Amino acid sequence: MSCTFRNNYFESEEFFKLALHSLFVFQVPIHILGVYIIIMKTPNEMGKTKFPMLLMHLTNICSPKTCIPYLFWLFYGNTFIYWGAHMDPRLLRTHIFLLSVFGPAVTMVFENRYNYLVRLDCDTHSRRFKRAVNFFINYFIALIVLLPSFLNMPDQSVARQIALKKLPCLPLDIVNHPTFFMVGNEHLNFVCTGLFGIFIWTQIFFFVAKTVKFIFQTKSQSQQTAQLQRKFFRAVCIQITFPFVVIMIPSCYILSTTYTYNYDMAFTNFSLISLNSHGLFATIIMLLIHKPYRTETLKIFGIKKFYKSNKVAVVRISPSATNF
Repeated sequence: MSCTFRNNYFESEEFFKLALHSLFVFQVPIHILGVYIIIMKTPNEMGKTKFPMLLMHLTNICSPKTCIPYLFWLFYGNTFIYWGAHMDPRLLRTHIFLLSVFGPAVTMVFENRYNYLVRLDCDTHSRRFKRAVNFFINYFIALIVLLPSFLNMPDQSVARQIALKKLPCLPLDIVNHPTFFMVGNEHLNFVCTGLFGIFIWTQIFFFVAKTVKFIFQTKSQSQQTAQLQRKFFRAVCIQITFPFVVIMIPSCYILSTTYTYNYDMAFTNFSLISLNSHGLFATIIMLLIHKPYRTETLKIFGIKKFYKSNKVAVVRISPSATNF
């Protein structure tokens, strides 16, 4: 077991907070631009996806801001949280919920594509009711997924002893701070998050598989409509996949410490800062990958030579092509 703490600036709470606050200042204008583009500049052809796109974007904005506390997910899955000297621990449940709702938001985007492209009864009252029930179940589970962990928190004096045993390099002023505590236990946390992940990913795989099969195998629609649907679906997949990769790289490092027993405070800080940047990447990808959003964004920045070529003759699109 290796625990590295050099007691330098890059391992300090001050550096971590400064980095996150600086990132926040840089992200805010980009996020506001994203909200404006979705609400005001979404074309009619993408009208069906406007709300899911906005919801996922807002979730991307909120989720990174929930990583202000130090979080150590180490050694057999024990979750230790240092909430910071100036943070209110009572807000932790709200922050965890904001992190959890990212899964249902992504699910809603792919369900939206499945509903309006594959389902023939997409606009019936019964179908709308079923979708509403599905959304309620997803967000309700996201709300309560870690509730068992919070209801089964160990005695924090014992938790601090466990922390010192597993992370002996941590300074005592962190371990003994009132806002340093352990959530649940290794088995309970693994079961809760594992089942929630299976629940979310099963839905995503189902909706993606059904939609891909429809848009790439169905021959009953025009070639132009099929191309538009395929192009938009690819763009949605890229929009979600790229930020997901940004999350996975630092997450893999943090989780690897569970099995390698090599903990480095500086690397953990940089990993969490990288995790916080995924919302910025998600917004930039969204604004660039979708042609209508890209065109309007370039107009705002006055980059005319890139969007002038988009002003071509208007082509009439069949009603079925507007199911975006």
